[in-house]
Amino acid sequence: MTILFSSCQEIMVGHEADKSFESNFQATWEKFDSHYGLFLVKNVDWNEVYSSHLPRARAAKTDAELFSVLSSALHTLNDKHVNIYTNSPQLTDYNSGENGHIPAQEGFDFKVVREKYLTEYNEESEDFGYGKLSADIGYIHVGSFQDKFSVYEKSIDKAINALSSTKGIVFDIRDHKGGSDHVSKYIAGRFAKSKKLFMTSKKRNGPRHDQFEAALNWYVEPTGKTQYTKPVILLTTATTVSAGETFTFAMRENDNVTHLGTTTAGAFSDVIAHQLPNGWIITVGIGDYRGSDGKSYEGRGIMPKIISENQKSDVLNGVDKTLEMARERLR
Repeated sequence: MTILFSSCQEIMVGHEADKSFESNFQATWEKFDSHYGLFLVKNVDWNEVYSSHLPRARAAKTDAELFSVLSSALHTLNDKHVNIYTNSPQLTDYNSGENGHIPAQEGFDFKVVREKYLTEYNEESEDFGYGKLSADIGYIHVGSFQDKFSVYEKSIDKAINALSSTKGIVFDIRDHKGGSDHVSKYIAGRFAKSKKLFMTSKKRNGPRHDQFEAALNWYVEPTGKTQYTKPVILLTTATTVSAGETFTFAMRENDNVTHLGTTTAGAFSDVIAHQLPNGWIITVGIGDYRGSDGKSYEGRGIMPKIISENQKSDVLNGVDKTLEMARERLR
């Protein structure tokens, strides 16, 4: 994002940028038109969005009215990776997938897990830790893959070594915020017995909505010195997003893994950030990511094999019924 800001600043040197409401709409529409990777998947007529929203942009008199026009246009994409950041306390920000803000998660609180269920816990970083739910059932919690690759490589080594004698592990990514798909692939490989395709991805590389680079095949296969191949239960929720979802793709290909919880967020693509003439930031998904079955799960997420959804009231009372179900299945 810093690079994008620098580039914009250099471009605007020597002249006053056009900051009209219409120009900001035009800049938004054009950036998506040239880079967004999911028009065909989502069956969106972007030209129709332009025609229906341009008059509103021209008629806009305030930032609030422009914000309404842009958010309405981007709502047609239903994409949790698409955002508008205004840096305005009056306007706040906007997320396309929720037609506003992504709501706070109510069915999971890691503090409940740590204080009520874990007999021991080792925190390797803010977003990675492991421990035990009982003497023979292990637990790993990962909140993102946003740190350096080496951090996760060392952390998963410690976790697998410490939990090698357990008869099963609960792998909890119910609050996973995303990060690196390469980390997803590597961590999933620590639980793999064989090589299997888990995902394909391709990115826009031309002006037409159907112009992409050649598809890249992603395989999960044994990684690291040792692998944990005993039963694993993977926990997800609707807050499990992006690289957490590509990790879910990979883990589901491992025969020893059972997916339990609720459907993931449904936002897989890599994203670029772009600064509008008025200083607002938009994020644009540039790829088309699909599961090993060739299907796109954008906007609908990955449904677990076993559904379990915690209630807010239970969590507030220190009860995690989904975790209890996972623990019982490993006993």
